[in-house]
Amino acid sequence: MLEKNIPQNPMVNMAVAEEMGHNHQGKEIYRWNYETKSINKDEVWDDIPLILNEFRKNKFTKYCFKTGYKDCAGNSVFVPRYYWKNKTGEIEEIAAKDNLLLVPVNQLIEEKVITFFDGHGSPPAEYKGMGEYPYIRVKDIVNWEIYKDPTAKIPENIYKLYQDGKKQLHEKDIVYVRRGSYRIGSVAMVSPYDTEVLLTREILVLRVADKNNKYGLTPHYLLYLLSHALTSMQSFNKVLIETTLPNIGDRWREIRLPVSKDEAERKRISERIKNVIESKWNAIKEIEKLKEDFGEITT
Repeated sequence: MLEKNIPQNPMVNMAVAEEMGHNHQGKEIYRWNYETKSINKDEVWDDIPLILNEFRKNKFTKYCFKTGYKDCAGNSVFVPRYYWKNKTGEIEEIAAKDNLLLVPVNQLIEEKVITFFDGHGSPPAEYKGMGEYPYIRVKDIVNWEIYKDPTAKIPENIYKLYQDGKKQLHEKDIVYVRRGSYRIGSVAMVSPYDTEVLLTREILVLRVADKNNKYGLTPHYLLYLLSHALTSMQSFNKVLIETTLPNIGDRWREIRLPVSKDEAERKRISERIKNVIESKWNAIKEIEKLKEDFGEITT
């Protein structure tokens, strides 16, 4: 309990329940094993009894823990999962087993390996569907691609009003959803056909600035790392509800990317992702050629 104008206890008891046994439809949720990546059909995933058991025995081992009040107040965050070190330890164990180095995104920014900027903003609703320049929203980032909804295209003058040249998209930039329901963490790579689009401010743009970095980080490898299961596990602790929508805020900087310690493995993954992306881009090129050869078609 927090009360105004009185000293708080130096330590705050906290607990995290990942699941409570059932989803919003009342259907059972079975426990997921992060290490074996399998579902245990014999155990309903309800962490509440386990939390109560830890509190009653005063043995804080997995779900319960103590956090310094000053830390909470300093961060202006009182959400338990943000401080859940047991989850961090679980991630670190998996990373060590898989020969992965956890590199904070903020470290990559400070070392100037990557740069970033926010999306452009939201144009007035009355202009949507009235032009040729795509306006990209959170729901349009799917399957590593940027979907261009024809009902959201805006006129050139509105596009130029918001795109002032300071936030020009480049081929192979990575767009990252940082606000909005279940889409947080979704990523896509900017194709040669996506450089003249307007992004909502809820989308972040990441760019590999140092191509000769010591981490072997390429745009394709960055796309892979941001999609990694260990990255998603960390997002669970970082995403908070602000007003009515989930929002990771600037806490995406705290995420540690699971970079392989094996240089050959990094190159292999990067090359495979590159081949997949280029295959998609070649398909888009063929569709554009169809439009030229056979007239305007809707795809």
